[in-house]
Amino acid sequence: MAGRDECPTEILAPFSRAELALLDAVGQCGDLAEVARRTGTRHGSVERRLDRLDRAVGTPLTLRGGHTARLSAAGSRMLAAGRRFFHQIDLAARTHIFGHGSEAVDAPEVLSIATTEPLPDQVVEDAAATLGLLLSVRHHSPHQAVAELAGYQVDAACTWSLGPPREPVERATRGHHILDDPLWVILPRDHPLAGHDQVSLGDLREENWVSETGPGAEVLVARVFQAAGLPAPARLQVTGASVARGILRRGDAMGLGSPTHPAVLAPSLVRRSLVERPRRTTSLLVDPTIVPRALAARLAALIADSHLRRFAERHRDLLHESWWARWYAEQSGRRPGTDPGAEPSPGMPPGARKLDVEDLHLLRAVARHGSINRAAAVLSISQSALTRRIHRLEQDLGARLLLRSPRGTSLTGPTRRFLRQLDRSEGEFQDAALTCRSVDRTAVPYRPVRRPRQPAPSAT
Repeated sequence: MAGRDECPTEILAPFSRAELALLDAVGQCGDLAEVARRTGTRHGSVERRLDRLDRAVGTPLTLRGGHTARLSAAGSRMLAAGRRFFHQIDLAARTHIFGHGSEAVDAPEVLSIATTEPLPDQVVEDAAATLGLLLSVRHHSPHQAVAELAGYQVDAACTWSLGPPREPVERATRGHHILDDPLWVILPRDHPLAGHDQVSLGDLREENWVSETGPGAEVLVARVFQAAGLPAPARLQVTGASVARGILRRGDAMGLGSPTHPAVLAPSLVRRSLVERPRRTTSLLVDPTIVPRALAARLAALIADSHLRRFAERHRDLLHESWWARWYAEQSGRRPGTDPGAEPSPGMPPGARKLDVEDLHLLRAVARHGSINRAAAVLSISQSALTRRIHRLEQDLGARLLLRSPRGTSLTGPTRRFLRQLDRSEGEFQDAALTCRSVDRTAVPYRPVRRPRQPAPSAT
């Protein structure tokens, strides 16, 4: 009987990045012809690939009828699990293959941080999993966050400024850039300018505005108008962030949102690009005596990654504008024109391709069987062919994966740690597939109703 060591991988749903992009396209548009266009495949190939994914999981992931398709409950679950799985691959590669963990023996076990926006749970989890860092997070206004850092109440502050990154406190701090943060305007849906793709600040000066106070006691809206050469709005209410969100949701005023401080999402509101393209800078300020430089840089990259993913998920329509698409490409390190929904992976060399499932098969086989020679036999390829494939992978990634010595060839220590880091993520992926298989076992997939062909009338 075949044992566990004889199988390079046991992922129940062996999705590649391309297959995950296929499910994502189905979830976004639902039209099979458009899915084929977005994924660069033919219509018939799309259906065959979807059928293959159904068989891999053991339950329908899509509900298809005619020329349309939509994700089933199992498909939505597997799409989320797949996104998480590949995100963990990228994080583990960045930490173990392209870096060396926190790179400091004196790194704090728990980092107290004040932020102007609540950090997503995934940032906290990823910091613990990949950096060995536990985050104790406090949510404050920009002014309070900087005040807590200045008063030695926290070790770091995630905040923004209107201009280049700076350290607006007297104590010794070091700034790490997170995101160049463009702003948009939030309008009531019934506003006369809500139907425009872009609006100008000059056309909105007489409106009611609401704003928060920045770290230097600067009023965000007032500074944005002044930077555009305009006087601040006469009707401007300055308040805390939570109160401002409530005012915006009621439609009593308009305000500014951004990728790091997202707009209030409500059916009664719309967001529009501003002609003036105002921006602010989001930074991580740390106490350098507590937080090593390498650790702070990686934490800043994790936070930037989470903001970019949230922006792509919640504000995908803005990416149809060339300006926003170009900004997103610059911030995520991608070339313009690539898929805006794919997850950015900060910290990897520019142009380096990402590890996919097939790559993991090869590396895991070497790790499990202890040498290139034994792994090649299990994979049914020659030793030289396996060596060449991993060597090409090293060249594509710009990272060293093999350790070559007179005694033979094996994986480097960082690569082995990378694979061990993925064990839990693989288990989560397997659990998601098993759950879909058990929960949806009795589900009947939607298929188009085919009417029986009526017999031709007989001659009388």
